[in-house]
Amino acid sequence: MSILTIHSFVAFKRFVALVILLLFFPANCLTLFSPSAAHAFSIKEEKEYGENMLAIIRKELKLIDELDVSQYVNQLGDSILAHAGPQFFDYHFYVIDNKEFNAFATPSGLIFFHSGIINSMDTEGEFVSVLAHECGHVISRHIADRIEKSTKITASTLALMLAGIALGGGALSQALVTGGMATGAAMSLAFTRQDEEEADRISFNLMESQQRNPRDMLTMLNKMYKESKIRMGNVPPYLLTHPQPKLRMGYVEDLIHVKGEAEFRSFDQFAFRRMQKRVASLTLEPQKLYGKYRKEVREATDEDVRLMAVYGLALADRATGNYEQAVEKMRQVMQHYPDQPILLADLGLIYLQWGQLETALMYLEDARNKDPGSWYSTFYLALALQQSGNDQRAEVLYRQVLDSSIDYPKAYFQLAQIESKKGNQALSHLYLGKNFFYEGNFTTSTFHLKKALALSTSGHDIRETQEILERIRKIEKDS
Repeated sequence: MSILTIHSFVAFKRFVALVILLLFFPANCLTLFSPSAAHAFSIKEEKEYGENMLAIIRKELKLIDELDVSQYVNQLGDSILAHAGPQFFDYHFYVIDNKEFNAFATPSGLIFFHSGIINSMDTEGEFVSVLAHECGHVISRHIADRIEKSTKITASTLALMLAGIALGGGALSQALVTGGMATGAAMSLAFTRQDEEEADRISFNLMESQQRNPRDMLTMLNKMYKESKIRMGNVPPYLLTHPQPKLRMGYVEDLIHVKGEAEFRSFDQFAFRRMQKRVASLTLEPQKLYGKYRKEVREATDEDVRLMAVYGLALADRATGNYEQAVEKMRQVMQHYPDQPILLADLGLIYLQWGQLETALMYLEDARNKDPGSWYSTFYLALALQQSGNDQRAEVLYRQVLDSSIDYPKAYFQLAQIESKKGNQALSHLYLGKNFFYEGNFTTSTFHLKKALALSTSGHDIRETQEILERIRKIEKDS
């Protein structure tokens, strides 16, 4: 190729990049990020649809309902969306116990990550790139468009189809997808190329607004592409709904070229790495964890990486009842990270499971004093207090968890035990009904809610019970 041809090609690339910039980066960023109102599928309908969808997903898929994981992903999501302008929805982020390489968004700002895709990541930036991309689909109301175009799509239909895709093939997977389609779903869950480009543009801008390096989008897309090559005929679930990673890589490279060189912040990786190890400990067998993290300890050239592998081994020791070794390893990690109060809670939880209640209370109390906003420390301190007989303070802390976080079934279950001891059976049944509802067990939830109605004398409790029963009836009617 001649020098002139090369220069012409470069000039053409720059011209294309400039066109992309003019088309896709309007001066008013809030316009880019603001949700569109020009949809027949109303915001109110989308919110109701999303509420039912979450309940059904809880029934069909296993959510990781651990408060430290939930708080991390939700606070990270909130920090990204703070740069997106006003939104119609309160976004909520969840992690699903599933080894498949997948993440997806549903109507009204519900976004889900599979443990499989989280375990494939190396940095928080890669996680943010997927999170922001899924936010882009919600902001642009891509899923709402598909629902609006097919009036037969119910929350149950879409949940079954997503559950089928999530399983990654096999008879059950095909049955769930077919079951969803049989109810009248005449849509493809795959986003179009234009949808993907729009979500990538929003993701790119959201990352840049936080001074995060958009090249993390490329490393994550490259992992998607490699995953598709490894699987060959068995397409990863993520690529069924988010196609063409190779084309998306080229598109993102063009966006980076348009923006040119920029300064990016350096983000601490502790919280991400800890969350990743916690997700692995909650989804993988301890023996797999031992093999994985012992190898990382041997091969690590970075001390942070090595110590977080030691943290993973401490979690494996705790899971197998090797509490003395778990404490020793956790103290090594704490020595390296003396300013991370969540590690005090981790240590307290080891002692709690070990049966050393007094020591557990000491560390859990210290953890919460140093970080009063930690849902994780607050809940496990409440659990330790309840075991020590201090139901009164435990109840206060459980209510704080529920007031400050997403609905947490375990907190409702513990409150039910406390109310039962106090002789308040109506409220105890109400809390048990809420516990089973948020676990996706509608049959058992209905049983306890009806008990609560029969026993209740409080107008507020009766209204709340009736509202949940009505939601269950609506979900089951749509199923």
